[in-house]
Amino acid sequence: MIINYLNINGYNVRVDVDRTKELYEPLPLVSDEAHCGCADCYYYIKAITCTSSAIQEYFRQFGIDPRKEANVWMAAEFDDGALLYIVDYRFVGEIEGTEQIGWIEIDNAKFSLTNYPSLQAPMIEFQVEILFRHCT
Repeated sequence: MIINYLNINGYNVRVDVDRTKELYEPLPLVSDEAHCGCADCYYYIKAITCTSSAIQEYFRQFGIDPRKEANVWMAAEFDDGALLYIVDYRFVGEIEGTEQIGWIEIDNAKFSLTNYPSLQAPMIEFQVEILFRHCT
């Protein structure tokens, strides 16, 4: 087991990328019937793969496959057709020195991290607010 230590907004965050990847590997895509399969989840899968390399890398550093095992909510649709999604993920890790790290902005997305109680391993809840503008 390799633990990565990340410095995020001045706090140390311990991340077990390999264990997180193992947890995500067998899970269905959120667009699959086995998870949800609704139109909002289907669009989210399409749109999340169109995001910037900076957003993709932010997910990758935690071992998260952003297409899988998430609570997905299309929160708003704007007049210009943009869609605001709020999505919750979890990964194996722990924030040291605080319970929560507030919003980190990258491109058209904001991320927050909160220690999440778990019986199996320390977990972090990873909340994402992301605005999609016409991904084709």
